[in-house]
Amino acid sequence: MDFAEGEMQNPPSEDVEMGQDGEEEDSSSSDSDDETTRQLEAKVSGNPYDYSSHVELIRALRREGELEDVRVARERMSKFFPLTEELWLEWLTDEMKLDSGRQNRTGINQLFERAVKDYLCADVWLEYIQYCIGGMEDGLEPVRAVCEKALTAGGLHVSKGTMLWDVYREFENAVLAGMQPDPGSICTGDQEEKIQAQISRINSIFRRQLSVPLLGMDGTYLEYEEFQTGPVDATVKQVYQKACEKLDKYKPFEESLTSATAPRLQEYLAYIDYELAEDEPTRIQCIFERALQENPLVVELWTKYTHYLDTKLRIPHIVLSAHERATRNCPWAATLWQDYLLALERHRQPKEKIKEVMDTALPAGFPQASDYVSLWQTYCDYHRRRVDWTKDAESSGIAELRSTYQQAVDYCRDSLQQYFGETGDPQCTLQRTWARLEAKHNKNMGKARELWDGIMAEGHGREAQMWLEYAELERSYGDVERSRKVLQKAVSKASDWPESVCEALINFEREEGTLETYDNAVARCEAQLKRVQERRAKQAEKDMVAAQAEEQKAEARKKNRAEKKAAKKQDMKQGQKRKLDHQTFVKSGNSLHTVGSSVDEEGFKVPGLPAPKTGNFKAPEEPPVKRVKGDEPEEASFSAAWQSIHEATIPPVPSSTGDVPVHDPDRERRSVFVSNLSYSLHNPQDKMREVFSECGEVADVRLAFTSKKKFRGFCYVEFKDESAAVKALGFDHKEVEGRPLFVSPCIDKRKGDKFHGFQYATKLEKNKLFVSNLPYTVTKEALENIFKQHGPLRGVRMVTYRSGKPKGLAYVEYEDEQTASQAVLKTDGLMIGDRKIQVAVSNPPTRRGGPHGEGVDDRLRSDKESQYRGKGRTQLSLLPRSLHKPTTSSASTSKPAGSNGTTADQPATSGQPATTQEPVKQGAKRLTNADFAKMFFKK
Repeated sequence: MDFAEGEMQNPPSEDVEMGQDGEEEDSSSSDSDDETTRQLEAKVSGNPYDYSSHVELIRALRREGELEDVRVARERMSKFFPLTEELWLEWLTDEMKLDSGRQNRTGINQLFERAVKDYLCADVWLEYIQYCIGGMEDGLEPVRAVCEKALTAGGLHVSKGTMLWDVYREFENAVLAGMQPDPGSICTGDQEEKIQAQISRINSIFRRQLSVPLLGMDGTYLEYEEFQTGPVDATVKQVYQKACEKLDKYKPFEESLTSATAPRLQEYLAYIDYELAEDEPTRIQCIFERALQENPLVVELWTKYTHYLDTKLRIPHIVLSAHERATRNCPWAATLWQDYLLALERHRQPKEKIKEVMDTALPAGFPQASDYVSLWQTYCDYHRRRVDWTKDAESSGIAELRSTYQQAVDYCRDSLQQYFGETGDPQCTLQRTWARLEAKHNKNMGKARELWDGIMAEGHGREAQMWLEYAELERSYGDVERSRKVLQKAVSKASDWPESVCEALINFEREEGTLETYDNAVARCEAQLKRVQERRAKQAEKDMVAAQAEEQKAEARKKNRAEKKAAKKQDMKQGQKRKLDHQTFVKSGNSLHTVGSSVDEEGFKVPGLPAPKTGNFKAPEEPPVKRVKGDEPEEASFSAAWQSIHEATIPPVPSSTGDVPVHDPDRERRSVFVSNLSYSLHNPQDKMREVFSECGEVADVRLAFTSKKKFRGFCYVEFKDESAAVKALGFDHKEVEGRPLFVSPCIDKRKGDKFHGFQYATKLEKNKLFVSNLPYTVTKEALENIFKQHGPLRGVRMVTYRSGKPKGLAYVEYEDEQTASQAVLKTDGLMIGDRKIQVAVSNPPTRRGGPHGEGVDDRLRSDKESQYRGKGRTQLSLLPRSLHKPTTSSASTSKPAGSNGTTADQPATSGQPATTQEPVKQGAKRLTNADFAKMFFKK
């Protein structure tokens, strides 16, 4: 029987009468499910520590109804990871449904025993008790044994322990009810004795429960009063009162857990600290188990728990079980594996068990090479402590120790090179320790010298500290002559700290050598130090020349930028002058009109009024016009004319065919704007056609180039059909040659159109992490491998410069907030390469300018901020230069400043602060926009 048969005995009739089309649909769906299952199988086989793939594979196989395959998948996952409460209940429910005849009671009981060992789950214990009560063929004692186990594990659980006690009492009450004689019959002496024994058993359970501080214990006390035929014993009352007093101390912690959201780590840590201060081992164990049930991936919590068990409780089966569960929950933490090995040795486990744990730890996938070195060092230390140095090499364990060290060295040199791109033990810690053991305990200087020769051959021959350690080893356990030769070699080869090596050789000859050897050592050291000084002087000279050359290049670049800036400024002035020469104005009534022709912002020629017959046009003199309230058309027409004078015409971008595009709304709807392309993209036009050909037929690709014909990194892609352009918007952030494309609608920003795209959030993103201080060489794939160990990822984004070079920053997005918060605790401070990364929840700062330059209202800024910031580059004054007058301190203090001749009682006009205008004399005539226009044309 498979799951489909067990769960659906009567399928719907329409499924039975399904035609050929339905069969084809089922066939295609089945093929898709099989392909998904095969891919998940490959993932799990390739990386057995991929938690999410295990879960997805179980779900897929369960949907297909493959019983044996689901069992195999669950067993395989249980081998590497502890299962959650939900996964265990799902597994147990499936097995109990299929075992309706209870032929496999032993197997299901064993499955329950495995389930309750992973975490403290009250619901699993309740299911276990109910299953045992449902099949009491073996008597009452097996059920009572399971109930006692449940109370030992979770009877002290303040919030859920009452359920376990209640189900135990209800079971015994049911047994008591079955002992009662039939109505009208008289109990025999034997029956009466059994009934009294059962009542005593229930009384005992009541008294035990009332001595434990549990939520809802007042109701338990009322039940106990009803159960008693007489008054409650004074001792029971006293125990109950003490339990209530203790419960009052626990209630604040329980309330904080109730009000907080999962995983409630900080609340549990405060609870644990309180229990540690109270120093009740069973209660400490219970609160640790509760915290780990919700925070199974917090390495620090497991470390704290196992350390307490190692130092305080010291019960072997409890200690070793906790260490095993710690490594199954957090297999990436090398410290947990090291503590597990030490605990196994501490409790005198056989070496086969320790070797099995070591073999399991190696493929766990530690994030750093140094973690493997530390693990191997712990394993080698275990074998060193097993050696009896007084016996011969064969019987003492020396050969096994050498084999272990050799295996460790080979693993760090070969296997870690494949994963990390470098040797896992750069300081040769294992070889150095091995050499000291050979020299000190085994008296085998030949093997020690062989190891040190290998260390020097691996690239440490220039390090003074290595030579000094080698020489000290020879002097302590070898002979004086060999130590002298090592120091002489060090003088000629050590380059990082030659003075220390020379000093060591001279001191060695003072203590061990003759006058002749001392003189030779001094001469050798002086000659070497002289050569060192010469090399250093040459290097300093080279560095100085290089610095001067770099300084000259910097000055040349600075000068070049200044020249380009001046040339650009001059070109802008000339272009402005040409535009003014091209466009003239005629005053007509209350408005200004252009003569000749002009070019609008879309590139079209706009006809104007006929030009005057005279060659040199001059604006006609007019008497000053007094400004009248409501005279708005004059001001509006002048503002439009002034804006058209100063508005720069944007040159059109040539298309791929060489034509100049004209404004066409239909073409805009069929086009998209593509940016963030690499400046060095090879043949960008063909590349864009290739990328967007999936959306529809591409009509044209218009690239943007600089004046030097260099690609500017953006373009316009025009399609034959508008629907293709809509589909192309879905290619936003698609990666092309390592960079994400930015695709947006083709809009005209000069018309006020806005496209709110590419906006990164500016508020707290609880499921996204911000990672900084990354090595510049780290890749996106490497970062994904590190962070996906803590939960399923939604994506990883590397932050780069426009050139594509990394900034050492990244964003890691998880599927949910809980996984992200756990990942912060586990990865913050992690060493990647030679850098200690920093990980925090993404909380980007609020951008002052907003995503499209909307900006923060200046009214929200403080007065001091606006005072010192001054005038922005775009805050241009529209007052003609001929009206600017120097401001004197006396004028500014004699009368409050107004705008355009206003007094302090009058409001300032828009655009200028009241404190920046020059006050005019009282009675002076106010100037109108027409007056400003006259002054401008006169000038």
